[in-house]
Amino acid sequence: MIPEWLTKENAPASGPAPVAVRVQGLSERSATGAALAGCKCKVLSAGKKSFVERTLDSTARFFQEAILTEAFACRPGLLQALDPRVKLISVLAVIVSVSVMRSPATIWGVYACTLLLAGVSSIPLGFFVKRVWLFVPLFSAVVVVPALFNLVSPGDPLWTAFRLSRSYDFGPYHVPETITITNQGVLTVTTFVGRVAASVSLAVLLTLTTRWNTLLQALEALRVPATFILILSMAYRYIALLVTSVQEIHIARKSRTIRYGTTREEQRWVASRIGYLFKKTYVLSQEVHKAMLSRGFSGEIRTLTSFKTQNSDYAWALFVTVFCALVLYIDHAA
Repeated sequence: MIPEWLTKENAPASGPAPVAVRVQGLSERSATGAALAGCKCKVLSAGKKSFVERTLDSTARFFQEAILTEAFACRPGLLQALDPRVKLISVLAVIVSVSVMRSPATIWGVYACTLLLAGVSSIPLGFFVKRVWLFVPLFSAVVVVPALFNLVSPGDPLWTAFRLSRSYDFGPYHVPETITITNQGVLTVTTFVGRVAASVSLAVLLTLTTRWNTLLQALEALRVPATFILILSMAYRYIALLVTSVQEIHIARKSRTIRYGTTREEQRWVASRIGYLFKKTYVLSQEVHKAMLSRGFSGEIRTLTSFKTQNSDYAWALFVTVFCALVLYIDHAA
């Protein structure tokens, strides 16, 4: 049988007003200030995120994208088809070669080759460029900006920035009367930023085209200690979990907040949450370690993946060797 109250389509006219109507009436009274004239509470805007929320969301999104980018490693491409050990050693060889180059033209030529490798490895060019240039290269460009001027890189003036009334001496440091951008400074900045851009691009290519577990296993070819590999593996697995925990703590705090406290109270709460997160991390690590021991872990990393070098891997290794030798020869001959 259907209950009597369920068969009624509308509430009686004499009954209480619907929830939506009551909320709307409360909002109108709040807007006019008639009902909450004496309240000193600070109502948080539902559609506007604070700096802390935007930072937490961006951080969590970054780690989620870093984990989900293993999808690129499953795509058909040049780098995906290589043995991870050969790929790791070849990338390290190119990075070392870039670090000893002196000509900006040669360095930026290597960077152009990384863009070509991204294309033949089924990686969207826009995604690859944004992933590289939004981090270390942009930061390095800001750091080396002072090297453009004759304050740091004396040499032939290229463009006059501004003039002082006179020169100044601060101990061993001399500030000339005319501050200019020099040719030597531009060469230094271009070379440094190019090296960082090429090196970071190669590292990003390596991580995008190789599964994380496979990459850690390939580190054994370089005789990296097993303890270090295990720490990297565990950190990769649980860093996203800890970021999610921080988000949940912040959301729980915000959902229970009617008004802001004083600066000292807010700082005390943040410090307590930091201690709580550290304790939670420590307890989680102990539980994970006990679970590993109960399953027979003895300190040795065992995997089911076995690497097999093919003719294409030898051909790639030979190509990288010839490429590095040719680029270094051109760079030093220029």
